[in-house]
Amino acid sequence: MTASSNRHRLGGLTALALVLLAPAVLAQQSPAPTGAPLSLFPPPQATQPMAEPAPDQPVGEELAAPPATGDARSPRGVMVEELKAQDPELAGTLGPDNGGLPADLWHGLPRADVEALVAGIPAGLTSPALRAAASSLLLTSADGLGSGEKTRNFAALRAEALLRIGNADGADALRNVAPAVLEDEGAALAWLEMQFFAGNRQAACDQAPGLLSRFQHPVWQKWQIVCQVANGQTDAVYLSLDLMREQGDKDDLFARLAEGVVAGNKTPVKGVLEPTATQLALILVSGRPFPPETKLAGPGPLAALARLTSLPLPQRLAAAERALALGGLDGAGLLSIYESVPDADAKLLTVATAKKPTALLRAQVLKALRAEPTPAAKAGLFKVAMLASSTEQQAGAYGALLLEEARQFRLTVGFASIAPLVARLHLLQGEKTAALPWINLARDDFNASKDEGAFARLWPLAAAHDLVRETDFDRARWIRDLGGESARDTADGVLILLTALHGGKDAPLPPLADGSAPAGQVKGAVLLDAVNAMGKDGPIGTPALDLSEILINLSRAGLPEQARRIGAEAIAGLLRPGA
Repeated sequence: MTASSNRHRLGGLTALALVLLAPAVLAQQSPAPTGAPLSLFPPPQATQPMAEPAPDQPVGEELAAPPATGDARSPRGVMVEELKAQDPELAGTLGPDNGGLPADLWHGLPRADVEALVAGIPAGLTSPALRAAASSLLLTSADGLGSGEKTRNFAALRAEALLRIGNADGADALRNVAPAVLEDEGAALAWLEMQFFAGNRQAACDQAPGLLSRFQHPVWQKWQIVCQVANGQTDAVYLSLDLMREQGDKDDLFARLAEGVVAGNKTPVKGVLEPTATQLALILVSGRPFPPETKLAGPGPLAALARLTSLPLPQRLAAAERALALGGLDGAGLLSIYESVPDADAKLLTVATAKKPTALLRAQVLKALRAEPTPAAKAGLFKVAMLASSTEQQAGAYGALLLEEARQFRLTVGFASIAPLVARLHLLQGEKTAALPWINLARDDFNASKDEGAFARLWPLAAAHDLVRETDFDRARWIRDLGGESARDTADGVLILLTALHGGKDAPLPPLADGSAPAGQVKGAVLLDAVNAMGKDGPIGTPALDLSEILINLSRAGLPEQARRIGAEAIAGLLRPGA
């Protein structure tokens, strides 16, 4: 089976989805120069270094019969399969027991299709569910690839994809178990860029000389110059610039920036609108004021910009939130940036202010929440923080910081008013067991008609996790609580997704495009088809009917937990509190 057959199957599900779901629906870049490794900044496409030879495959041996003088107890004619060492190209840090996928995730798929799927994982994934699913797959230790010519080292392809979606730690962990990652020029460049922009400059620069000696493209000479500046070796810059020019590189802006460093120029940089990775790195290490008109993209560069204390605070916070959304910042990194945010009067951080949320408001309310010792006041600030943040923020690192504070709330009637929000946050952070008591508390308020419609936006998310039954709730009242007729389309979308999650895995496989019977689905291909299909839109931006097909495919391929997390994120997006 090929990736294209999976896509044919996905496209053929529309009619099936309509039949399956109908009862539940209510009425009614510029390319790099020739020969260059492709940078992650701008987001990369697949590169094609020289093919590497396939590793030798150990084979089983039949033991010859022992001589007559041997031990009579020794078995004769026994087939012994030699234990195979893990192929470094397929090595990973995850398995089925610690968050990874089954080792057979690529079985039956030609190698060319696998490489194309991994190389096609898009940059710019803002969905925590999609980034988690892609990272889990890329870090899984597999036990084989399909047949076909090898064009890239598979570990290098996976590391490059991890860096593209902002998972620098995952890529570094993969490099530790598959050292050949840095022998691939495209992956090596992606790794060096991300490490440098993530603040690990010395780790990146320690590798730069070796990479420069291994690869020939002038970009490596540029990184050598960046590292010379970063390490105070400015006396060597002119020689390196001469070598760069001898290699035919005509990056005049980079050369002027480097010469400015040697000359001690501290004036603001001007006219740099969309710098390359090496130009940006040189500006950052030069100590010169950063040009405010500069436009950056990508998790690494945005995170580096957010850490630049010389920038105006609004620009830093905007960069931090964009980096966070792309996976380039974790909670600790975000908190370090929030240290520069002035404290706000907690009394001014009200529900009314959450109706027009800003990056500054989210920073101030989180700081105030962490500092507030009074339980009642803390609960009020928590509500503001939840109403001022998006579903993706709640499902990501910002939500993890909020959850640290929510753990301090006591499960009592006094906290019933925020119970739906606490339960929602636990579910979006993957803490199903911890969410259940808060769901029950919120349900008690709902049964007493005290919750003002809050439970209507919670129970479908709980149902997606099998914590409540959809049949327990009156549809007419639910729609009234959601907002009446104006909420009917939202309700339809929610029910479509719930039906896909609960019944999709039992639906029969449709025939392939040529009418032939379908074979079993390849887990890795189905998951990456789903990631690629949603892309930057994520689950929340994907129409419910389209997403239902994706969820059904994932469940039937044996990936129900991935389907659940993706579907739950979409349901939570449809039922955002205060919407």
